[in-house]
Amino acid sequence: MARFFLVLIMAGMQNIRDGLTGNLTKIIVIAIIITFVGSIGWAGFFSQGNANFIAKIGSKQITSTDLNFEVASQQFLLSQRFPDQQIEDEVLMEISIESLIRKFGILDFIENNDLILTDSFVFNELAKDDQFQENGRFSKQNFDSYARSNGFIPQDYLNRIKQDLVLEFWKQSLIKSSFLTEEEVLSSLVLAEQERDISFIKIPATNFVKEVETSENTLLDFYNENISEYVTEKKTRVNYLSISLEDLKSSIDIKDSDIEEEYQKYADEFDTTERKSVSHIMLNIDSGRTKEDAIRVLETTRTRLAEGEDFSSLVLEISEDEGTKDSSGSLGVTDGTLLPEEFEEALSGMNEGDVYGPIELNSTVHLIKLTDKEIPTPKSIEEMRTQIEESLITESALDDYGALLDKSSDLVFSMGSIDTIAEELNLQSIDSGLFSVNEVNEDLNVPPILQIIFDTNLDNNLIELIETSDETAIVFERLEFQDEKIIDFGSIKEKVSQDYESVVTKRIANDFVNKALADLNEAQDLNSLASNSNFKIETYKGLKRDSSLLTSEAIANIFNLPRSKAGNAYGSSIAKNGDYLIYRLDSVKNKVTEMDEETKKGFSDYLTDQRTLSEYSELLFSVQENSEVTRTN
Repeated sequence: MARFFLVLIMAGMQNIRDGLTGNLTKIIVIAIIITFVGSIGWAGFFSQGNANFIAKIGSKQITSTDLNFEVASQQFLLSQRFPDQQIEDEVLMEISIESLIRKFGILDFIENNDLILTDSFVFNELAKDDQFQENGRFSKQNFDSYARSNGFIPQDYLNRIKQDLVLEFWKQSLIKSSFLTEEEVLSSLVLAEQERDISFIKIPATNFVKEVETSENTLLDFYNENISEYVTEKKTRVNYLSISLEDLKSSIDIKDSDIEEEYQKYADEFDTTERKSVSHIMLNIDSGRTKEDAIRVLETTRTRLAEGEDFSSLVLEISEDEGTKDSSGSLGVTDGTLLPEEFEEALSGMNEGDVYGPIELNSTVHLIKLTDKEIPTPKSIEEMRTQIEESLITESALDDYGALLDKSSDLVFSMGSIDTIAEELNLQSIDSGLFSVNEVNEDLNVPPILQIIFDTNLDNNLIELIETSDETAIVFERLEFQDEKIIDFGSIKEKVSQDYESVVTKRIANDFVNKALADLNEAQDLNSLASNSNFKIETYKGLKRDSSLLTSEAIANIFNLPRSKAGNAYGSSIAKNGDYLIYRLDSVKNKVTEMDEETKKGFSDYLTDQRTLSEYSELLFSVQENSEVTRTN
């Protein structure tokens, strides 16, 4: 199956390449620069010419340059998803290497299947971006200058753009090759709405508890076999100081004269340049439409506007700018410098409500409308007072916070105790009392601090300063540490007995259930099983997948029983209260709920997304399984 999808995707990639617009290339160019800016802190990024090899995947070699860039990319992505989490460098490095192995495995596979992007193809795409043009044509010199100005060797930058384009083709071809027929959607809907009837016997867990036999020696053996479960938690006691930017703000007073001075700066520097709100209707110039055709359409559109038709309605009908369709074609507000020069020149002579065009750009034609004009005026001092005061307080607190951190750092190395440092800083020290890692308070619940204060090898009374965020820091000293130790059997005998009873009860119950299912599958009847064991048969009619009466595992097991064996298909699960269920599938009923077209489309899109995700995972696995990977790190 995976091989079939690989072939299908390769067949579709050429079509996607042929239909490519300049927008994708522009996004990739910008994304690479944004990620690069975030990667400056990673050593060795500028040594692109003599990079060390990290791994080899087929014919592709991963260099330290690739790794530096990928680390920055992963760091950026993780910081977006988990803004408050600190990712250890070793973990980040391993994630990045695994990501590169998958990425280069795909690139190697695609290259081996003869899909190669030439430099000329990429240059043609880059030529759609005005910044890489000179006299209306692609300028290699402009491209090289842009790459160098952002810290890249031009050929390295070009190679990275080519890699990202190829991978984007791969993703888009997967999306376009993954689809569901109307019949498949209806079939999935039937399955989602399906109802099942079952008969079952419920066996209380207490029935099996009665069979558990214990003795002193049995419990002692169990205790020794599971000794790691019977240890005390590590505990520690800390004396610490909390340094907080927010606390410093509360002690800062701002004078009226300072607010007046800051307001005057604001008023003097206020930009009173006229602002213009602009909307547009856009048509693309492409293989299906010439420039002349686009101009004719927009001239007709302008006539319709003059006859009284609504601009917003025509945006929805005609414009091909998907990003502005839902906002009546709005391009936002310009001060005379933000929009293309052709737009700004036209706007300079327009009045509010005027429509101008068609205007020709490189690959598009536009009608623009000046929807609003405004000359901004500065707010009054009373309107700005709170904002200015908060800004001045923050500015002053940041200065005090920086100075306090510097002083704290010096005192950590020169003072003998937290109390002495607290006195010097005029702060109150806090004694945490003994606590385990599961009882830590919010101040100390930071990985670097926990690592230190629960370190078995650390000496007590060592003072440390840890910045826990951009606005907080903790100075702390461990006063006491209790390592984990084995709990004496005599003092924990009752818990050992409970644990032993639980483990043996589950084993006995599983043995009983497995034997019962084996007997049922060998033609024993559920009625006779119930009769022989003095259990009552119960029924559940119309069980649906969203039922809350059974566990999700039980429902999944019941719906996995083959409908063709209804009346003779058996399974087992554990109920929410811990009792054991043995059930028989009695019947299956299909039920179809009528859906309007919008709901049906949403259902179809959801199923398609799930299939795409499944196929993508399968393809990644297939490519990686068939790639020869050699790691050198």
